[in-house]
Amino acid sequence: MERGSVLGDNDSLTQNGIMDSIGLLELIDYICETYSIEIPEEMLTPENFDSLEGITNLISRLAK
Repeated sequence: MERGSVLGDNDSLTQNGIMDSIGLLELIDYICETYSIEIPEEMLTPENFDSLEGITNLISRLAK
């Protein structure tokens, strides 16, 4: 992202060029290690990982 750009909670991380497939794998690994959670295979969907809101909601559901 360019300096001064604003990313909304529902903006697509992939369509905005912020994250690619390798970045997604790194993010999943980071989330699992940081929050000590396992992400079930059925939750590995674009809805859960393509926006800040989706990621936040996923972590909130699994960290309970």
